[in-house]
Amino acid sequence: MRCLITLLILGGTASQPGTVQVTVRVLDVRSDKGGVVHAALHRAPGVGFPGPTTDGNVDAAPASPELIVVFRVVPGTYAVAVHHDANGNGRMDTNAVGIPREGYGVSNDPRPRFRAPRFSEAQVRITRDTTLTLRMAY
Repeated sequence: MRCLITLLILGGTASQPGTVQVTVRVLDVRSDKGGVVHAALHRAPGVGFPGPTTDGNVDAAPASPELIVVFRVVPGTYAVAVHHDANGNGRMDTNAVGIPREGYGVSNDPRPRFRAPRFSEAQVRITRDTTLTLRMAY
Protein backbone atom coordinates (compact mmCIF):
# COMPACT_ATOMS: atom_id res chain seq x y z
CA MET A 1 0.00 0.00 0.00
CA ARG A 2 1.27 3.44 -0.89
CA CYS A 3 0.24 6.71 0.69
CA LEU A 4 0.47 10.05 -1.13
CA ILE A 5 0.68 12.76 1.45
CA THR A 6 0.79 16.29 0.15
CA LEU A 7 1.72 18.89 -2.38
CA LEU A 8 3.82 21.79 -1.12
CA ILE A 9 4.47 24.84 -3.24
CA LEU A 10 7.83 26.63 -3.04
CA GLY A 11 8.54 29.63 -5.19
CA GLY A 12 5.06 30.11 -6.57
CA THR A 13 1.90 28.27 -7.43
CA ALA A 14 1.46 24.92 -9.14
CA SER A 15 0.46 26.63 -12.37
CA GLN A 16 3.36 29.10 -12.36
CA PRO A 17 5.76 28.55 -15.26
CA GLY A 18 9.23 27.52 -14.26
CA THR A 19 8.31 25.21 -11.38
CA VAL A 20 9.03 21.49 -11.33
CA GLN A 21 7.70 18.57 -9.32
CA VAL A 22 9.89 16.63 -6.88
CA THR A 23 8.34 13.31 -5.91
CA VAL A 24 9.96 11.69 -2.88
CA ARG A 25 9.44 7.95 -2.39
CA VAL A 26 10.18 7.00 1.22
CA LEU A 27 10.70 3.26 1.56
CA ASP A 28 10.77 1.00 4.63
CA VAL A 29 8.37 3.11 6.68
CA ARG A 30 7.10 1.21 9.71
CA SER A 31 3.47 2.14 10.27
CA ASP A 32 3.28 -0.06 13.37
CA LYS A 33 5.51 2.43 15.19
CA GLY A 34 2.76 5.10 15.23
CA GLY A 35 3.60 8.78 15.57
CA VAL A 36 4.17 11.04 12.58
CA VAL A 37 6.58 11.20 9.65
CA HIS A 38 8.19 14.61 9.07
CA ALA A 39 9.58 15.39 5.60
CA ALA A 40 11.70 18.51 5.13
CA LEU A 41 12.94 19.96 1.84
CA HIS A 42 16.06 22.11 2.30
CA ARG A 43 17.17 24.66 -0.30
CA ALA A 44 20.68 25.21 1.00
CA PRO A 45 23.12 24.01 3.61
CA GLY A 46 22.50 25.85 6.76
CA VAL A 47 21.44 25.57 10.30
CA GLY A 48 19.01 22.77 10.81
CA PHE A 49 19.82 20.13 8.18
CA PRO A 50 18.68 17.37 8.48
CA GLY A 51 15.94 18.69 10.76
CA PRO A 52 12.92 20.92 10.11
CA THR A 53 13.37 23.88 7.79
CA THR A 54 11.63 27.07 6.81
CA ASP A 55 11.93 25.95 3.16
CA GLY A 56 9.20 23.30 3.32
CA ASN A 57 7.93 20.75 5.84
CA VAL A 58 5.27 18.08 5.49
CA ASP A 59 3.85 15.89 8.27
CA ALA A 60 1.92 12.65 7.69
CA ALA A 61 0.78 9.55 9.50
CA PRO A 62 3.17 6.68 8.77
CA ALA A 63 2.04 4.34 6.00
CA SER A 64 3.83 1.07 5.48
CA PRO A 65 5.94 0.26 3.59
CA GLU A 66 6.03 3.28 1.26
CA LEU A 67 5.14 6.93 1.66
CA ILE A 68 5.13 9.44 -1.21
CA VAL A 69 5.63 13.17 -0.70
CA VAL A 70 5.33 15.65 -3.57
CA PHE A 71 6.93 19.09 -3.53
CA ARG A 72 6.56 21.74 -6.25
CA VAL A 73 9.67 23.93 -6.47
CA VAL A 74 11.68 26.27 -8.63
CA PRO A 75 14.72 24.50 -10.13
CA GLY A 76 17.77 24.48 -7.88
CA THR A 77 19.77 22.40 -5.45
CA TYR A 78 17.85 20.70 -2.65
CA ALA A 79 18.19 17.99 -0.01
CA VAL A 80 15.35 16.02 1.58
CA ALA A 81 15.34 14.77 5.16
CA VAL A 82 12.71 12.46 6.65
CA HIS A 83 12.22 11.59 10.32
CA HIS A 84 9.74 9.13 11.82
CA ASP A 85 8.78 10.70 15.15
CA ALA A 86 7.34 7.46 16.52
CA ASN A 87 6.41 8.81 19.95
CA GLY A 88 5.14 12.19 18.67
CA ASN A 89 7.35 14.31 20.92
CA GLY A 90 8.43 16.62 18.08
CA ARG A 91 12.11 15.72 18.03
CA MET A 92 14.55 13.01 16.97
CA ASP A 93 15.20 10.77 19.95
CA THR A 94 18.78 9.55 20.32
CA ASN A 95 20.72 7.36 22.73
CA ALA A 96 23.40 8.64 25.10
CA VAL A 97 26.00 8.97 22.33
CA GLY A 98 23.65 10.63 19.81
CA ILE A 99 22.67 7.64 17.65
CA PRO A 100 19.05 7.96 16.46
CA ARG A 101 16.45 5.78 18.15
CA GLU A 102 13.78 6.68 15.59
CA GLY A 103 13.68 6.19 11.83
CA TYR A 104 15.31 8.71 9.52
CA GLY A 105 16.52 9.10 5.97
CA VAL A 106 17.93 11.71 3.60
CA SER A 107 18.20 12.01 -0.17
CA ASN A 108 21.06 9.98 -1.71
CA ASP A 109 20.88 7.65 1.35
CA PRO A 110 24.25 8.52 2.94
CA ARG A 111 24.79 6.59 6.20
CA PRO A 112 27.67 8.15 8.12
CA ARG A 113 28.46 6.11 11.23
CA PHE A 114 29.23 8.70 13.88
CA ARG A 115 27.48 11.89 12.76
CA ALA A 116 24.39 13.20 11.03
CA PRO A 117 24.37 13.32 7.22
CA ARG A 118 25.59 16.58 5.71
CA PHE A 119 23.72 18.68 3.17
CA SER A 120 26.56 18.16 0.69
CA GLU A 121 26.04 14.37 0.87
CA ALA A 122 22.29 14.62 0.35
CA GLN A 123 22.03 17.47 -2.17
CA VAL A 124 20.41 16.90 -5.54
CA ARG A 125 20.31 19.33 -8.44
CA ILE A 126 16.70 19.60 -9.60
CA THR A 127 16.19 20.96 -13.13
CA ARG A 128 13.03 19.09 -14.20
CA ASP A 129 10.34 16.84 -12.72
CA THR A 130 12.27 14.35 -10.58
CA THR A 131 11.62 11.32 -8.39
CA LEU A 132 13.94 10.73 -5.43
CA THR A 133 13.89 7.44 -3.52
CA LEU A 134 15.22 7.14 0.00
CA ARG A 135 15.12 4.41 2.63
CA MET A 136 14.32 4.86 6.27
CA ALA A 137 16.97 3.59 8.67
CA TYR A 138 15.82 2.39 12.09
